[in-house]
Amino acid sequence: MLPTPIRIKFTKTGALQFISHLDLNRTMKTVMIRAKIPIHYSEGFNPHPKMVFALPLSIGAESVCELLDIKIDLEMTSYEIISRLNGALPPEMRVLEAYIPETKFTDIKFAEYDITADAPVDCTPLDAESVFVMKRTKTGEKECDIKPMINRYEPIPGGIRGPIPGGIRCVLSATSTDYLNPEYIASVLGFTDYSIMRRRVLISDGVTEFR
Repeated sequence: MLPTPIRIKFTKTGALQFISHLDLNRTMKTVMIRAKIPIHYSEGFNPHPKMVFALPLSIGAESVCELLDIKIDLEMTSYEIISRLNGALPPEMRVLEAYIPETKFTDIKFAEYDITADAPVDCTPLDAESVFVMKRTKTGEKECDIKPMINRYEPIPGGIRGPIPGGIRCVLSATSTDYLNPEYIASVLGFTDYSIMRRRVLISDGVTEFR
């Protein structure tokens, strides 16, 4: 019997926003064992669980749409997978869905974020034809025009912090070659105290949610 591919959608909120991608990887491996998920292991001298995450999340950002692909060696229902994992996970990490995927992570083109600030938001700086920032690259920092990586944006009345402070909802490029960290948007808008929540990952039309 060939291993069955399973895609897991889960949240990462609260205190868990401060753990690194590496720590998340380790946590999920431990959780799979505790939850008795029959995860498929690689072959060879150093077998390890076959796990692939969709989009690494920056430390300090929350998400309600994290995606993880695994393979399992025994048949399980979606309900069984979700129930077992949630029984082994902390409250800030909840599994929302578990299903057999029909797409690849390379089909992800955009991600939608809510950036909630400590004051009303003026989106005027993003209306310019070009929006330059000092972007971090593998070779250092360089000035970069991020405008082509911004699909759309709109002010929101307060996002996750309630009706008083302001915020912005934005759809940003999320491909492997053109990934725009929402922190750059916060920087351009002059935010000093803000929260980031990734709400959805999207396909090429920038509207349809990736599954």
